[in-house]
Amino acid sequence: MLNNGWLVIPCFNEEGNVLRLVQLLEEEIRNKDWNLQILLINDGSTDSTSREIEQAEGTYGNVKHIDHAKNLGYAQAVKTAFKFLSQTDAEFAIIMDADLTHDPAYLSSFIQAFQEGAEVVIGSRYVEEGRMKGVPLWRQFLSWAGNLVGRIAGIPVKDATSGFRGFSRSAFKVINQCRENDFSIQLEEILLAKKAGLKFKEVPITLGVREVGESKFHYSLGLFFRYARLLLKNIFSKRKLILNF
Repeated sequence: MLNNGWLVIPCFNEEGNVLRLVQLLEEEIRNKDWNLQILLINDGSTDSTSREIEQAEGTYGNVKHIDHAKNLGYAQAVKTAFKFLSQTDAEFAIIMDADLTHDPAYLSSFIQAFQEGAEVVIGSRYVEEGRMKGVPLWRQFLSWAGNLVGRIAGIPVKDATSGFRGFSRSAFKVINQCRENDFSIQLEEILLAKKAGLKFKEVPITLGVREVGESKFHYSLGLFFRYARLLLKNIFSKRKLILNF
């Protein structure tokens, strides 16, 4: 039975979202009687996100935050979180977006997957019962096409770019070895976990769209180039990653 889990939430200018998300998470945690801590990474926010985080931390005893003095990006927020968690007795950690597009109700599926022995759990839009709701068709197509290419290139999951994902303790060092500095870290995490021989599990989710604020994810030629570079590296690299604990 798992007793010590963490929810990791990178936050950059998420006023109107982050406090509401914490409140929803706390309701889920209380209803399920889970022992879950919440770690908010304030990535140099310039709006009222900091005040919402302080309010959440002052209200709930299981909320902790780490500040970046300036915006360092999603990848560095994740690296900061797992560097911290590696020094705790956390048994697993689940990464969620702060914009309320990841429903806390799916946490049960993640925890069950960990209890069944999964080491990397992906909230997937592309397994049975997984879907997207309200996402523009052009974004759905790009995501679908990108993940199709990934599977052809040997990616072991159907949704390698989902930001709703979890890692068991055995996978923490995978994150700490990542070198990517933007959203391409999501694909790098999958590739390193595959090389380490870790056990994957995909659970279905419905991805929604934010109602407050602007998305921090932007498609660009540079991002596609980094995805392609990682996929090519996966095709041609046969080296198995060894984790020394």
